[in-house]
Amino acid sequence: MNLRKLQHVLALARCQNFSRACAEVHLSQSALSRSIQSIEAEFGISLFDRGAQRITLTPHGKVFVERARRIDFEVRELRRDLALLERGEFGDLCIGLGATPAALLRQPILTFGAVNAPQVRVVLKRGNTADLLGMLLAERIDMFVGDIASLTQQPEIEIVPLPRWRAAFFCGHAHPLAGMAGVSPENLLKYPVGCTHLSKYALDDLQQHLGYPIADRIKLQSDDFGELEAAAAVSDVVILGSRPVFDEAVRAGRLHPVPLDPPLAGSACFGIVTLAGRTQSATMLRINALVQRVFDNFAEDLPTR
Repeated sequence: MNLRKLQHVLALARCQNFSRACAEVHLSQSALSRSIQSIEAEFGISLFDRGAQRITLTPHGKVFVERARRIDFEVRELRRDLALLERGEFGDLCIGLGATPAALLRQPILTFGAVNAPQVRVVLKRGNTADLLGMLLAERIDMFVGDIASLTQQPEIEIVPLPRWRAAFFCGHAHPLAGMAGVSPENLLKYPVGCTHLSKYALDDLQQHLGYPIADRIKLQSDDFGELEAAAAVSDVVILGSRPVFDEAVRAGRLHPVPLDPPLAGSACFGIVTLAGRTQSATMLRINALVQRVFDNFAEDLPTR
């Protein structure tokens, strides 16, 4: 048995179809079939049930594929580690960012790459947590910084929580709520709400605090905070977001924090997520430290929830 044959088995397990698997591994159907059969003969087991419409794994096949994936991952990691040493940190570093992390980290990360790692191509990708996790597990990104409230620990990933801060509502300088001493949830939700795409966890947390179904009042959604700020400047929409994102707009007088009474108790919950067991390049480690510093600058002393 060799690694190429292992990859043939993994391709057929993924595709569950000979034609698609053949296209993935660039083999004819007869050649792929012979490769699979040779492994089955070597171990004296059947790896696949070959139906007319779909190929499925046998119980032996499930065990085989689970171990084969580990072997394939370790071999790719070995090649990656050796390549990092050989090329002295040349290559690509692809980083995924959620909406709030993107607003805070895009410029610092790109500036760091241009100044401190010009030989590395730094690529940023945007997405929600579910999309970023999928990209990470598919190895289309090397790491991501996003909302980890809905993530559970799983063996494939490592999660490093980042410092937290409270979310808040903001409005334009001409808004009826601007400058008020205290705003009840009832008065706040008389106005339409703009925000990023919120997880069910975040929506449930907000509804519990406000005592009203906030989802019914969300009329604008965008992962671009600049668009939300622009909408607030010309309308009566109130926008929900992390304080650091709108810090400059508040200091410049373009936005005003809404003094909600009681203030939101919920805090942003972000973290750095990487593949478990993956060797991190020196550049990636330095960017992780940069992310930590940026979040430290905005951290609040919040109780552990």
